[in-house]
Amino acid sequence: MPGIPTLRIATADDAAAIALLHAQSWRNAYRGVLQEAYLDHAVQAEREALWQARLADGADAPLEVLLLESPAGLLGFACIRPDADPEWGPLIDNLHVQAALRGSGLGRMLMTAVQARIGSGQRHHLWVLAANEAARGFYARLGGREASTEIHPMPDGRDYPCLRVVWNPQP
Repeated sequence: MPGIPTLRIATADDAAAIALLHAQSWRNAYRGVLQEAYLDHAVQAEREALWQARLADGADAPLEVLLLESPAGLLGFACIRPDADPEWGPLIDNLHVQAALRGSGLGRMLMTAVQARIGSGQRHHLWVLAANEAARGFYARLGGREASTEIHPMPDGRDYPCLRVVWNPQP
């Protein structure tokens, strides 16, 4: 890993880099799960439109995107939607690290930063595709508990079972 990683809040100027990492992460994690045509062709443009809308146009506000960077570029990112759900608390809408850097501790570093932003006394959650065993294991190792299952539409045009992973506040 080149350089010491640093954290900062994303701006609209970061939308393209976030979209690129997001698309690469989905191509890696969801090959054989999401439709191949979507992953091979549409994912990049669709993720670019999403992050442009969120960071430049204010879609899904309020939200905060944390970037984990080195001098060589973007290593990972996470998106927090603080008002997403009154019952379950803030939503960790995305958490991605470059595929080549998985297992290096960067995901844990990013999740620690996210949880610090949320606050240790606040319940929070995320959704993960049920088929994403690697991510489910990662979240379990970080203390997340799978609480429920729902069917969610994905941008490839199909619906998939997703699991709500919850972190409860410490007593």
